[in-house]
Amino acid sequence: MLSPAMLKVSLNRRLPFGPIFVRPVRPFVRPSAVRPLRPQFVRFARGRIGRSSGSIIVDGFELIATPSARRASLVTSFPAVDQKARRKESTPVALHQYTEDPTLAWEMLKDRRPVKPVRPMRLDTPVKPDHVRFVCIGCTHGEPFDLTKLPPGDVLLVAGDFTSCGLPNEVAHFNKLLGKLKYPYKVVIGGNHECTFDPAFLKNNKESDPREIALKQALLSAIHADSKHGISAKNLLSNAIYLEDHAIELFGITIYGTPWQPKVDNWAFNLKRGQPLLDKWNNIPTGVDVLLTHTPPLGHGDMMNNGQRMGCVELLNTVIKRVNPKYHVFGHIHEGYGCTTDGYTKFINCCLCDENLDMKNAPVIFDIPVAAQTKAFYLENVKKMVKRYKPKK
Repeated sequence: MLSPAMLKVSLNRRLPFGPIFVRPVRPFVRPSAVRPLRPQFVRFARGRIGRSSGSIIVDGFELIATPSARRASLVTSFPAVDQKARRKESTPVALHQYTEDPTLAWEMLKDRRPVKPVRPMRLDTPVKPDHVRFVCIGCTHGEPFDLTKLPPGDVLLVAGDFTSCGLPNEVAHFNKLLGKLKYPYKVVIGGNHECTFDPAFLKNNKESDPREIALKQALLSAIHADSKHGISAKNLLSNAIYLEDHAIELFGITIYGTPWQPKVDNWAFNLKRGQPLLDKWNNIPTGVDVLLTHTPPLGHGDMMNNGQRMGCVELLNTVIKRVNPKYHVFGHIHEGYGCTTDGYTKFINCCLCDENLDMKNAPVIFDIPVAAQTKAFYLENVKKMVKRYKPKK
């Protein structure tokens, strides 16, 4: 996400126009013909803890202690989490009384919602045959980046905002870049800059900013000019699996993707804080291992340079009280780049661009252990699996 001022900078940098037609994506259907995996072929290492250089290593992430903190104080100050109990917990999420003011809401919650910074895995860590390597990027905004700097892996996760405004030539260019990457699986969600991915945005006529009106007219003209071809912007992502409020299962790992965020501008996938967003979060099923959203939850990777919190408190409570993912990957707030944990879920803000739209941040990687047979099966059947998750044209 960019501040309103930076949105104008982004828009002024480039406005290439091209034709596009938007239509809804086919709903996700869990594949039934794929050979079921025996339980012993799917396993996860929960709460695996080791020590290295005086730090605590949890599933490949290193808890960072402050210079004045002793090793013992780091361990004792971090609240213990009963992981089995948390997996079984399914508390309905209610609206927070200060949902409209996330900064105030966090002041009320921060004593009960632990946040610890963690150091991610080194990008040169070898990929193991019994681990699935995830590579996380987001918020590239159509800026050029060096493909050789992306580390190897099994699944590429893109947390939205891969274009400046969602124009078809931008989507096609990003899709071409994806085609050059050697990741077996590439999973993408939209963000507030993928304007042509959101039909509600295109139908809305309440803009007052002349720049936004000009953008809307350009997008609509492109759609009208190319409507005879019947190709949506989402379908231009032929080299990736696009998720919009849907889940997939890869390597026995459930991944759920959703593009929505609290309204701060008149761009795509914006909803008012409170019930409209909570209705979207209620669609996230329990048992998700990797949650991929565009917006951050409140308190994790969501603070602007001015100290204002931009995350969603209902998303935070949904993650903690009901969904309990192992990893939560997001972008949107460029200043919030980095990794944190609450003792169970690892939160990853993977924005590659900083607040000035400079490509200064590195991708973030993490591993999830699986049986070697499981990984081999999915790597041998990439085309079949990807085809099952593609919408029919």
